[in-house]
Amino acid sequence: MDWQTALAQLRARLPRQREAWGVRGSLRWLEQAMHARGANPSAVRNLIYRDIGTPQDRVALHAVLCALAGEVGLTLPPLARPVAAPLPPELELLGRSKRRAYKQFMASVRAGRDVRLTVSGPAGVGKTLLIEHLERELQQVDPPPQVRRLQLGASLEHGLALAPLDPALPYAVQAARQAAAAQAVLDELRADLPAVLLIRVTPGAAVSGVPARLPDGTGVSAGRWAAETLLRAAPPGVSVLLAVESASDLPDDLPGERIRLSLPTPSEARRYLMDRLGLPAGRADELVRQTGRHLDRLTLLAAARGAAGQGGPAASRLLADPAARQLLAALCASLPPDEPSAPASVLEAALGQPLSQLPVHLSALIDDVNPQTLRPVSAELLAEAREHLPAAELQAALTRLVDGTRGHPEHAIHHLRALATLDRWPEVVTWLDQHPERLDQAARLWPVARERAGGEAREGLARSVMTHHAMLGDYSHPQARDALFTLLDSPRASVRAWARVKLAESSMDAANVQAAQAQLQHPELRGPLDRPVQGDPWLQGAQADARLVEAALARWQGDLDLATRLAADPAVLHGGPYGTPARAALWRGLIAKDAGRWPEAMALLVGVPDDHPLLSARARYQEGDLRLRLGQPQAALNALEDAAGRLAVAGGTPDERARVEARIATALRRLGHPHPALQRSLQARALAQDVDSVLQARLSSEAIPVLLALFRPDEALQLAAGALALLERPGARRAEAEYRLRRTRYRAALAYLTRGLGLPYLPPFAGAVTDHPDLRQARRLLDRLLAEDGGGLDREQLLTFDILLSRALAEPDPLRALTFSTQALAMTDHPYAEAQARAARAEVRLRQGDADAALADINRGHALLRRVASGLGDTQLPDPGLQALLLALEARTALLHAPDLPTLRWLEQALSPAELAPFRSQVWRDVGRQLELLDPEAVVRTLRQLWPTWTAPTLRLPDALAWQQDHQDNGVPAADYTTTLV
Repeated sequence: MDWQTALAQLRARLPRQREAWGVRGSLRWLEQAMHARGANPSAVRNLIYRDIGTPQDRVALHAVLCALAGEVGLTLPPLARPVAAPLPPELELLGRSKRRAYKQFMASVRAGRDVRLTVSGPAGVGKTLLIEHLERELQQVDPPPQVRRLQLGASLEHGLALAPLDPALPYAVQAARQAAAAQAVLDELRADLPAVLLIRVTPGAAVSGVPARLPDGTGVSAGRWAAETLLRAAPPGVSVLLAVESASDLPDDLPGERIRLSLPTPSEARRYLMDRLGLPAGRADELVRQTGRHLDRLTLLAAARGAAGQGGPAASRLLADPAARQLLAALCASLPPDEPSAPASVLEAALGQPLSQLPVHLSALIDDVNPQTLRPVSAELLAEAREHLPAAELQAALTRLVDGTRGHPEHAIHHLRALATLDRWPEVVTWLDQHPERLDQAARLWPVARERAGGEAREGLARSVMTHHAMLGDYSHPQARDALFTLLDSPRASVRAWARVKLAESSMDAANVQAAQAQLQHPELRGPLDRPVQGDPWLQGAQADARLVEAALARWQGDLDLATRLAADPAVLHGGPYGTPARAALWRGLIAKDAGRWPEAMALLVGVPDDHPLLSARARYQEGDLRLRLGQPQAALNALEDAAGRLAVAGGTPDERARVEARIATALRRLGHPHPALQRSLQARALAQDVDSVLQARLSSEAIPVLLALFRPDEALQLAAGALALLERPGARRAEAEYRLRRTRYRAALAYLTRGLGLPYLPPFAGAVTDHPDLRQARRLLDRLLAEDGGGLDREQLLTFDILLSRALAEPDPLRALTFSTQALAMTDHPYAEAQARAARAEVRLRQGDADAALADINRGHALLRRVASGLGDTQLPDPGLQALLLALEARTALLHAPDLPTLRWLEQALSPAELAPFRSQVWRDVGRQLELLDPEAVVRTLRQLWPTWTAPTLRLPDALAWQQDHQDNGVPAADYTTTLV
């Protein structure tokens, strides 16, 4: 069909009518129409301009165009039918009966005729292979029919939407439900499209777990049932192929033809192997004799050389060979039923010899497309072998696998799984105690261990499972709760004590402080925890964890000295396999960070070893957070990106990864990159879709400044409203929710401040000189927050500091604004915070017109920022946003009374470092507002001295300077565009 001609004819006749999808008949409209029909919208242009597309997309587009043609009285030509594809090699070479069945069925479907066909034959003759090739080829028919495939077997049933039936039900009820299920299959096939039903029935098949019955309750074979309820009952427009082992019990009056399939002749089988495997005639004859001309076995041999093998050979012949049994046992030992492949070295360990020593006929059982990761060519073969292998031989293979993978951490999962299959659980516990960084393996084994392990081994596995989920912070996971209750039921007091500490730890993690305190006071804990313990790893671990929970409680209550002592307790450092120095270092780093002991905190966090993936990831996250606070956003970004990578490798929970992504967004925003910051913020919220409402609110709240940096205050306010709604139902995390509520209200005030000032929330962010309704709302919100008692915790003090700085910006009265900036300055406890407060006060003093006082604060801010860069011995540059703010303030101070060419030249040079590039246009915009207050002619003369092509712009001076800087940063010389501003 000529798609372009047809579309041109339609457009010439169709009225130019605009709809929701665009102009009727346009490419965009056609794409939406394709989407509405479930087709691929992207195929429209390929079909119209290049005539390239799938049969399904051709049919869909043809139908859309035909509908349009009908509206204007046109008739489009039908689609041409494709040329029939050649027969698949397995059918071309292996038997006339299969070729006949395939050709006859496909010819009828292509011709649009209903066909009823029954094929029969013994196992291995290729019935399933025939159905699979038909199913594949039917997808290429144009238009493709609906294809439904049903499989009925003794223990397998696919395609019938019927739950297992109770054998005790009356036969009439069973028959009625089976008939209803068959009718449902036919009803699902749309009456307006051709359909094909492919049915495979294997010996001993049942229907929903009970013998098949006709509608009158008569018991019949599954083949007879399918023939009566599906093949005979199929409505017009539905073609049916029924494949059974024997057609002897099928009724004579069954509609359609019957074809008896037969095994390939020796010459056909020999020719197939010679063609597919490139074998000489003698070797092909030998393999034909070995396979017994069994079609599945012949295709299995072809699969070993890359041909498409189908089906699984019968295992009985192979199991009669001792060498084949050993290989099958090794495959079963290496591959659980739910895994398709295993490393070659693991299979060799279970086999006890290199795979290169296998004879050719056994090598055919292994798919070696990837020489490092192997799989059997037939999953059906392995499933059958697993049922019939002698138990002693499977155990021998598992024992060889255990011995061969011992000492190889990359094969930990195979090693532990083999130990578990052999019920050698004490060895599993010992391995986990020696590899505390691999406790994820305990979680994999727990479903089996809780049923088969016993005594101390089961409790050891439960401890590993609980510790694994505790490290992830996932205390509510069903496995964690199951393991915890297993330990609380232990007859040993030391085990119960350890479990009760974990219970307190989980309460502390959920911010349920009262519950954690109460649990630590349980009678079973006070004795063991108050005295030294030796030789009992359970009590040693309980003491270590209890000290850390007590440290967390003290930290929560603001007693950082007590928290420091508890985290440094010797019990924490020597608390068994999981009371490691790494955990102690992380906790001590957190407490030192809260206490403002920055060098100590940084040293402890950096010192958490890399061989603890989750702990080191958390340390890097806390390091990044600390560097953000200390004014080193680039170093913070490096640490946070490292934390994100470690969490991804270590399997960190979505909520923990979301928190890291949100802080990465903050670091990017602080570096002046709001667009990538928004992408990371969206990733954070996508990861946290299923977490508790407090964390969702926190992530939404942290995204608000990113949107404000992009000057999208309306969206930011919508996000704030959603976060506040979430925080109204905090659940158990009420204390955390109260802080997040205050922080979110502060960010809502920031949104009003940003909209009221009309500036993106990026430095330099000048304060108000006139009032505005949004500024009044911002002041109301900020004053309300300042009136509340947030408590003495470090984060509350930091929030108050931020509120004071923003309150100064929102206040158009310079005297009142000075009060707030001075209060913020009094709160500072490190160089970066003081530099921020000095810059804020300098900005207010400039609004007052006090250049000397402003310059004093600016110079002090520059000096403090130099200390930020060197105070912790770090090579990273300090906060470029604060640098840009100080430079803008310094330039405005020099330009307070008259335009000054040396100042502008100095500013241009000072802004040259690459780190300041994201802030240049904002700095020039800020300077432009200062220049607007001066004599316009003097300003133009000065700017022409700086940029000879400068002329009086149509834009306001701040906008023109910002626009010029943006274009210079993009490589456009000023001379090329400033004249366009006239």
